[in-house]
Amino acid sequence: MSAVAAGEPEAAIDVGRLLDGLAPGALQRRILFWSCLLMAVEGYDMQVVAYGAPAIIKAWGLDKPAFAVVFAAGLFGYLLGALVLGPVGDRLGRKKVVVGSTLLFGAATLLCALAASRGELLGLRLVTGVGLGGSIANIIALAAEYAPARRRGTTVALLFVGYTIGSALGGLLAAALLPRFGWPALFVFGGSAPVLLALLLAGALPESIRYLALRTGRSGEVAALVARLAPAVEVPAGSRFVLREAARAGLPVRHLFTEGRAAMTLSIWLAFVASFLGHHFLTSWLPTLLESSGLPLTDAVVAGAFLQGGGTVGCLACGPLLDRRGAVAVAATFVAAAPLVALIGIAGGSEALLMAVIFAGGICVIGGQIGLNGLAATLYDTDMRATGAGWALGVGRVGAILGPVLGGLLLAAGLPVAWLYCCAAIPFLLCAAAVLALSRLPPAAGKSAGANG
Repeated sequence: MSAVAAGEPEAAIDVGRLLDGLAPGALQRRILFWSCLLMAVEGYDMQVVAYGAPAIIKAWGLDKPAFAVVFAAGLFGYLLGALVLGPVGDRLGRKKVVVGSTLLFGAATLLCALAASRGELLGLRLVTGVGLGGSIANIIALAAEYAPARRRGTTVALLFVGYTIGSALGGLLAAALLPRFGWPALFVFGGSAPVLLALLLAGALPESIRYLALRTGRSGEVAALVARLAPAVEVPAGSRFVLREAARAGLPVRHLFTEGRAAMTLSIWLAFVASFLGHHFLTSWLPTLLESSGLPLTDAVVAGAFLQGGGTVGCLACGPLLDRRGAVAVAATFVAAAPLVALIGIAGGSEALLMAVIFAGGICVIGGQIGLNGLAATLYDTDMRATGAGWALGVGRVGAILGPVLGGLLLAAGLPVAWLYCCAAIPFLLCAAAVLALSRLPPAAGKSAGANG
């Protein structure tokens, strides 16, 4: 295999072309393993306050609505972390921000075990969210930048399988820990795991090779990584490593709107807001609405597990679809999600049919969201990839915050349950339209100039 790019001097090696020509090897599998493990820990820590909420509310004598601000604080912190620490990763490196952010949300989660009031817990969950937002945006970028362009969607989807598994297993762990040790034990475990993992990641996780190739004076690090990625490739002494992408000056956020990228960026942001709005509208109120329709409470809770189970299948399916069909596959998934969500409101006559519809809805709703995450990781060049993915995830959290609120308002207005699910379906159609518009943008606007992936 030739490592020398056409048109370049003999000593110039195109890192992007090299990666795209390789089958994933031991180093990529190692990076994927650590990235999935981190995402599983993040999935647990994102949900841990929900698992502990009933016990905390009872112990502190709080009204349930008064605890809503604690949930919102974590989401708002996530928004801040994704918006601020995504660009930091593009400037200082993905690995540094991943390790630092993981330590941050781990330490904040540990301190939650010592919280003695709603205000203290709110502040700590805000800090936890910042760390989570920064770590997720940068681990997505790092993992995607070691994957061949043809497998980036699949790689990002596998990361979120880890996230989904962590969220689901957290519920089982909470059920085991709460009766024996009380709610602080949930935060002790949720904080200890990421602190330990951050220390392991500091030694096990390499910096992004594409990020290093854009930086002068780091050829030695790139050469060492190339030797691990492709031992059969001969690298002449004094070789120069290049990436067919520009290293732009100034703030990465500004570049999301330059060189024809403004329409692309606004389209992906709209898609994220709509997707998160519909997703959190559905997941927040699903058990409550099903119970109000006459389903026993235990079955209503199981329905939420069916939704997540479908989401795991969707994660595995939508990544490869994105790699093969691009944005159109993501749009089609959300188009399919809309009627399935609407059907939940009228399928209650048969519990078997209801669970089947919810499972299929999870495939499309959560799978589509994972496809959207993968799409965000493929749109931008290396010097703004963490910023692009981070801001899409961060702006999308506006929808995540609004979704449960909108559902509560419609519920308070006395809308029939069937109509509520029809309303929950609308954002997915809006999301599909935004993604479809993105897929129809001219190539110059849909991909950074000169990018080869």
